[in-house]
Amino acid sequence: MHATIDAQVTVSIDLDKTLPLATLAESFTELHLEATILEELVKSLDERLVEAYCGEKHARGNGDRRFQRAGTSTRTAVTTAGEHEFTLHHVKDTAATGDNPTYFRPLEDLIKFDGQRIYQEDISLQSTELATSLSFRDAVAHGDGFTPMPSRTTINRRVREYGSKLGDFVRDRLPGTNADTVVPDGTKCHSQDDHCTYHDVNVTLGQITEDNAETTLLDVNVNEPWDDTAEDLEENEAITDDATVVSDAEESLVDAFETSYRSHQLDLVHVGRTLGYKLWKDGTFSLETRKAIASDVTNDLFHLKNSVALHAPRNERLAIRERIAQTLENLTKEAWRLEQQDSPKAAAYLRKWAEATVTFAELALEGQEVLWTSNVVERAMGEISKRCKNQWMRWTESGLESLLWLNLVRYAESEQFAAFADELLERSAKTAITLEVSVDATRGEL
Repeated sequence: MHATIDAQVTVSIDLDKTLPLATLAESFTELHLEATILEELVKSLDERLVEAYCGEKHARGNGDRRFQRAGTSTRTAVTTAGEHEFTLHHVKDTAATGDNPTYFRPLEDLIKFDGQRIYQEDISLQSTELATSLSFRDAVAHGDGFTPMPSRTTINRRVREYGSKLGDFVRDRLPGTNADTVVPDGTKCHSQDDHCTYHDVNVTLGQITEDNAETTLLDVNVNEPWDDTAEDLEENEAITDDATVVSDAEESLVDAFETSYRSHQLDLVHVGRTLGYKLWKDGTFSLETRKAIASDVTNDLFHLKNSVALHAPRNERLAIRERIAQTLENLTKEAWRLEQQDSPKAAAYLRKWAEATVTFAELALEGQEVLWTSNVVERAMGEISKRCKNQWMRWTESGLESLLWLNLVRYAESEQFAAFADELLERSAKTAITLEVSVDATRGEL
């Protein structure tokens, strides 16, 4: 079907003034040209379709046709092009039988509205994207500067809807991912539910070493134990049986992913922080001494990290082995010294996790490049913190999980989010549309 719209714009500018281009652009925006053209396009298509069913308006013989004009109704909608009010024709099928409708709107065979909703899915999705970094109230205020936005309660509902759909979209594509590096982490967000004060948020990222270590979002959940997360990922073959787990020292997390085939790499950045906390809990040393002890241990670990970075590309395996042995020896001696100086918690921490600090170096001997830090998931946690952890923010469990899916998929896998948006908005249908625009401007006359 073909529709032609002729538009004429008359522009008058006083020659005694210098006009900023930005002001001229704003003037065109305020004309709502896109909204006007879209409305006229829909009107033209509606009239063409009604004519195809009922014949030209007032033409002889129309009364003998099966399909008869049956009045009009108004349909309000908001899209990224602006606010619209469409007057749509109804047609009566005088021979309708059974389940066939007696009255229908021909345009709806060609143009699909989003149910009875005023805000169509393009503007709804745009508003939810704003809500991943702004509060619902701020998303309304920010978006209104460019296009009419839904209310904050409507945006909240769309976040729940689209976040849930996005979670399903990602999970459907998860089986067979086979990530060989798993980077999980957890945090807490304030709850507005009666049964808990905080929600436990678990996020799991993965990397496939052969694919240039691109980061994949494997799972986001709220108030589910790590055991369930690990079991689901294993059943879906989202992670390999011998994947390396890179994380902090949260025992429930490590125990959930740990198997006889998997290695655990303790985030080296966390070691100094956690050791300092254990030293404080023991209450034996002054602040200055605690800092010095933690710094010495951290320096040892980063010496190992730098040694691997230097020798691994040269395949100097002996140098790496010697540095691993020296690092473990230094940690063992430090643990012994701390125990002798009545600091049992700090000593136990170093003994328990010493082997996990050198996993990346051990695997480097086998030609595998493994992360020595969980920074990739820590940055994702930073995104959660910016949006969800302000002191005054309170969340329901389902609302928080939906927002997290939107936030983290946009952050970690923008291509996957774009694919979801394409499917939601049915952008593949654009292949059925051909648009041509011609403008004639002569000597200042448009």
